[in-house]
Amino acid sequence: MEQSELTRDYKGFTICGGATPVHNDIGRSFAVGSVLLVRTDNRVLQVDRFYDPLLVYEDEDQARWFGIFLAELAVDHCVPPPAYYLRPMDFAWAVDILRRAAAECTEREIRRPKLYEALDFLEGALDRKWLVRRYRRALIGDRRNWREKEELRETLRVAARGIQYACAALLVARMNKLARGFRENKAEIDNLRWQLSIVRKP
Repeated sequence: MEQSELTRDYKGFTICGGATPVHNDIGRSFAVGSVLLVRTDNRVLQVDRFYDPLLVYEDEDQARWFGIFLAELAVDHCVPPPAYYLRPMDFAWAVDILRRAAAECTEREIRRPKLYEALDFLEGALDRKWLVRRYRRALIGDRRNWREKEELRETLRVAARGIQYACAALLVARMNKLARGFRENKAEIDNLRWQLSIVRKP
């Protein structure tokens, strides 16, 4: 069980340093760094969590301070700025996140909050929800070797392509419906047209 954490504000985030006990090693703790963001709806989003099994300390306070340092490094070098997480999700961004995750799944951990936010948005918006569920199912479990990671990448690419086509069809249908009152709906049509241009990218 993680003990009390050190917290402070840092570049628009709340960063935390914690100490998690090492299993079967009484009196020693891992240093854990967390990056949190309070959203406009007052929900707290854990942007990322960092720990290294080599960073073990006998002093819990020292582990917590090192956790704060890990969180600072994450904000400075790994985590996008707060605006990235506060921007409302739309079709263009959701599809782009899914495509990037499919391309990068062999190189880094892709199961991050923004990916699941994109999947939740698409599952709520699309009629063919099974396309999103297929992508989500592929994320379950760990891939330990190159072959398994390549299989995951191909599975995610195929699933992302199906979602991409479904989103494009939905955006076109919405634009056609709004076109009946083109002058009144021009701003929304332009926004949908922009989203469509992103969604249709190969």
